[in-house]
Amino acid sequence: MPNDDFYTPTDIDALRMENELLAFEVRFLKAQLAESERLKEQLAETQRSLEETEGHLVLLLSHTANSPFRWFFRLRSSFRTLERKYLNTGG
Repeated sequence: MPNDDFYTPTDIDALRMENELLAFEVRFLKAQLAESERLKEQLAETQRSLEETEGHLVLLLSHTANSPFRWFFRLRSSFRTLERKYLNTGG
């Protein structure tokens, strides 16, 4: 090849480059899918945790609402709000 000529890729070279690009894209898409699955699992775990926490809150509220000091707790509007929301009381 003369010194003043530029290299022109052959069809095989072009196919190799395209193959490398496609392989890179496949790796990228697999990584995105794995991240998506990880986020779904994390969201499901968070949802389970929130449901468990809500159950504990309901239990605590019901014990507090039935305690001898319920009159004291009901003086607080925040307690009455939680009681209405989680214990479905009308008061």
